[in-house]
Amino acid sequence: DCTTELKFMVLLKKDRGSEQNHINVKISDIDVDLYPEDHGVIVKVNEMEISNDNLPYKDPSGSIKIDRKGKGVSLYAPSHGLQEVYFDKYSWKIKVVDWMKGQTCGLCGKADGENRQEYRTPSGRLTKSSASFAHSWVLPSDSCRDASECLMKLESVKLEKQVIVDDRESKCYSVEPVLRCLPGC
Repeated sequence: DCTTELKFMVLLKKDRGSEQNHINVKISDIDVDLYPEDHGVIVKVNEMEISNDNLPYKDPSGSIKIDRKGKGVSLYAPSHGLQEVYFDKYSWKIKVVDWMKGQTCGLCGKADGENRQEYRTPSGRLTKSSASFAHSWVLPSDSCRDASECLMKLESVKLEKQVIVDDRESKCYSVEPVLRCLPGC
């Protein structure tokens, strides 16, 4: 959600050990974690695990519903802008309600059906490659000590080429920050 209200946020994280995806959905003051296990998906709402026997689950306000769907789990929160967030061991899919189309950003783009300008970075710049687009949305870590975080950061990089501008040698730096490993990692 890229509106001023910021009704929801969906974060995707790849586990380093298992190479499997984990999803975190933030809606209002509710934090939902979805991650795979041997026989399905584990669901946690505000750090409390919801067993498969307790699905479907509805939050106290009734605006968020979580239920089994096929081999995975779906979260529904249409009043918050999320039609469905589906997650299973091998895939994930996010659908927004019609009134949110064109008001989203991130890896899913604007969700407006237009695909020529989908590669917008957080700064609003349009990139040409899918790799630089994806890297621009990585949330970097502050240190190498937390193994659960990405051990990378975005920084401007000095380019090897030197140019002369107004009869003076100048150093060139990347226009967009580049994803780099943290020192010591």
